[in-house]
Amino acid sequence: MLRKLYGIFLLLILIPTQRLLSQNSGINFERLGIKEGLLSKEVQFITKDAQGFLWLGFKQSISRYDGYHFTHFSQSEMLFGLSSDHKGKIWFANINGLFSIDEKSLKIQKEISSDLHDAYPENDHYENIFADSQGRIWSNDFNNIKCFEPKTKHLKVFRITPSYQFNIFKSRFTEDSQGRVWAANQWGIQCYDSQTKRLWKVLKNQSVSDIAFLSKDSTLFTTANGGVFLLEISKKHISSYVKLPSKTDVSVFLKPAHLPSHFWLGTDRSLYLFDAQQRAFVDFPNLREEGIAMKDCYLDTQNQITWLASSVGLLKHDFAVDATLLQVDLPKKLVAFPVKVTCFFHESTERNWLGLSHTGVLSWNEHTNDFQLFGIPDGAPVNQLLKDVSGNLLACTQKAIFRLNLAKKSWEKLVSFSTNIKKVFLTRQNQLWCLPESGAIQVYDWPTHQRLQPWKELPYQNFFQQNVFTDILETKEGNLWFSAWFPKGFGIAHFDIKKKQFVLAENQNKHTDFVTDYYLSLAYHEPNTIAISGYGGFNVLNTTTGKIIRTGASGNLKLKGGNCNSIVLDKKGTIWIGTTEGVCSVGKQNQVSYFSEKDGLTENDVVYGYSLNQAKQLWLGFTNQFNILQLERLQQKQIKSNLKISTIEILGDTTLVNTHESLVFEPQQNNLTIRLSPLNFKSASQNHIRFKLADIHENWIDNGNAEMISFSNLAPKQYELLVQQGDSQGNWASIPLSIDFEIQPHFYQTWWFQLLVGLLVLVAIYSLYLYRIRQIKEIYTVRNRISADLHDEVGSTISGINIISNILKQRLVEQPENKGFVERISEDAKKISEALDDIVWSIKPQNDSLENVLSRMTRYASELFEAKNINYQLQLPEDLSGIALPMEKRHDIYLIFKETVNNIAKHSQCSEASIKIMIQKKSIILSIQDNGIGFDPNEKTDRNGIQNIKERVNKYQGKLSIQSDPMSGSLFLIDLPI
Repeated sequence: MLRKLYGIFLLLILIPTQRLLSQNSGINFERLGIKEGLLSKEVQFITKDAQGFLWLGFKQSISRYDGYHFTHFSQSEMLFGLSSDHKGKIWFANINGLFSIDEKSLKIQKEISSDLHDAYPENDHYENIFADSQGRIWSNDFNNIKCFEPKTKHLKVFRITPSYQFNIFKSRFTEDSQGRVWAANQWGIQCYDSQTKRLWKVLKNQSVSDIAFLSKDSTLFTTANGGVFLLEISKKHISSYVKLPSKTDVSVFLKPAHLPSHFWLGTDRSLYLFDAQQRAFVDFPNLREEGIAMKDCYLDTQNQITWLASSVGLLKHDFAVDATLLQVDLPKKLVAFPVKVTCFFHESTERNWLGLSHTGVLSWNEHTNDFQLFGIPDGAPVNQLLKDVSGNLLACTQKAIFRLNLAKKSWEKLVSFSTNIKKVFLTRQNQLWCLPESGAIQVYDWPTHQRLQPWKELPYQNFFQQNVFTDILETKEGNLWFSAWFPKGFGIAHFDIKKKQFVLAENQNKHTDFVTDYYLSLAYHEPNTIAISGYGGFNVLNTTTGKIIRTGASGNLKLKGGNCNSIVLDKKGTIWIGTTEGVCSVGKQNQVSYFSEKDGLTENDVVYGYSLNQAKQLWLGFTNQFNILQLERLQQKQIKSNLKISTIEILGDTTLVNTHESLVFEPQQNNLTIRLSPLNFKSASQNHIRFKLADIHENWIDNGNAEMISFSNLAPKQYELLVQQGDSQGNWASIPLSIDFEIQPHFYQTWWFQLLVGLLVLVAIYSLYLYRIRQIKEIYTVRNRISADLHDEVGSTISGINIISNILKQRLVEQPENKGFVERISEDAKKISEALDDIVWSIKPQNDSLENVLSRMTRYASELFEAKNINYQLQLPEDLSGIALPMEKRHDIYLIFKETVNNIAKHSQCSEASIKIMIQKKSIILSIQDNGIGFDPNEKTDRNGIQNIKERVNKYQGKLSIQSDPMSGSLFLIDLPI
């Protein structure tokens, strides 16, 4: 139970994992042990770095704590001490020497090496590390106080033992406001003056466990088992100040607390909070019962948290005076435990009324923490407290209503019920409406206590028998609203005071708007809004129209548990719901947060007393205790952001990187998980994070209260990650944390590689081009040579044969019988000459263009038709520029044309012929027509002309059409792709 002296401890933020509650102080501690991530349950040292991370020292390891997770640095040797300076280094020592850890890069560096090979143990020890404001590192060994200057690497040694000894002693160092360093140990108290650079002995021959300053000129120190002493420095006067409450306790440390003139005094078995002005101790019986040995203490002034190193783990106490939650124990001397706080009535800060599950009603003064008990005669559970128009307190049980006579401290029974009543309401018209567990609603005139029936008729005959009413309230218009269970409808209704009839909410709304048919609690928000909670969520209605204006289904909002037992609305419109998972807050934008056991609530299951007073305090009833939750504290808008990167996981492996340098990752390291911490060491449920990648995400991505932000398969580029810190009420820090990082590309994704590949491709293409040109030139050269050879060698020989045959033909006049042979030789030589001329023409590169092909075709046709006296017409395409043909195709097109024209000239006996040559869609079309005797295209013949034409056309997948009838001429249509 809270003492008057410590009323200032009201409204503490408490975040207990395991609560160690003092019955005398109301101060609670969160305990972090092995289950929460500690390497060992015995913590030896505590310090905090300049960034805000907490560092813990164990026997053979060091851990860094960010409020969520521990990062461990294992040591092979026993740890001698741990401290942090203000320049970004953590200092520790073991048998191998003095070491430092860069708090940004987390790299360990040896500053002094121990000399383990000589006979002197002094240079092997740097115990009880302490970093002062100047960056000097203090420690002690067997006989000396040591001071190390990191800048100069100079080590000063001050001998303090009267004779050489081989036992390590424990020193506690502290620094006063003038920059002087004080040491307390079994040899007394020593002080180092930086001006004289001397260590002078303030107190000799007295074993001192620790020292702390009460003022500039006075200091308190503790002895092992003698208590607390006062040292007046200027007077050099020492006096006994106060004895420890237990003579068997051995003092370990004396450290300042957050309150003025208060100190934490740790012993080998327990802990005290010492008020130096009152010379009084606050004991913690639960700690003492466990026999917890205290090791070290660190006061986090930034977050107003006290951290305690102990034999059972790390203890944490948040000492903020403007805190969020107050836990108040019921007076065990007045009420038999266990007892539940079932309901509240707030009269003033000096008097709040608490209904109990047995015995009666308690009155509690918030300022003095005084309780008074007013026992109910039958000791029945009190389920509701209210006041009548005369100001009398009424207590409702299931079977009766009692009125309190405050002067006589006694109760008068006013009304008895035949059925169990669970809820009553006194209207402005002085009507008392009573909701039974089942059956008809009972209404009484107050204060005559006469039964009334305000309604004219019911919505249907079995309205009361089929439905169960759970809560009732009155609106400004005087109408009464009910939450209920309607098995055949939806559990919301109101009683229209003017029409004197019940109106079901289902008549004005869509059935899909209701979250349930079983509602449990009502809350009124003036002037015309009510909220109703039940199994499955909540609804908000406009009481004027009866319309549902907001639906909060558990599934849509992801409400934990889904059961909304009780509900209230604050003036800002925020909905506060009592659930089986704690108190749920739902803002206007449907931002959902929870305040639970992790945040200090006595229990998660909020099912008993639930009330919002005028001071914006939410009162919660539990077993043997009640909580007061400061809603304005939870809704504070100003967020002080101290977000820091804790660790970065790459492909699932935690990597300690220097987060203050450029974050550059290899191409394969594109799956990142960035762990962040606001370093305020609040419960995770009170810290929210949202993020976005600049130029990628347009809107913020809500990460909830998760501290990890994960990305997978990031493309190689530079990124800017913006992270914003918020609270559970949707308030966000104005300035986000900006994190720049880069995913490097694979070598084949770099610009220089792509440029090199491009250049190589261009070189390859150009080389191929040159090779092709050279190859074409070589082919042209060969073709020219073959053409010249054929023309010069074979052609001249055949021409000679033709000349000789003509001469012979002239000389064979005398021998006519040989004339036919000579003419045969002459004709064959002429054919060979013509064929040879065609071959020479076809292989000559200069003739590859279609224009040259048509020119030769035209010349051949003209010469042939003129020789046969055949009238002919030629129609050629106008533009043939740019069309080239391969040698073989050019030769075949010419031969097809030649064979067709030749057949007409020899066999058709025509007098007229027409030739049309067209270019259409990458094809050459030959139309050759005559007016001769015609022929049957399907008739078999021993001539090969038409067969040769068909084979050459089919060779290029062309089309051949021959149209001819006897005495009707013929038409050859040839379509060849070019």
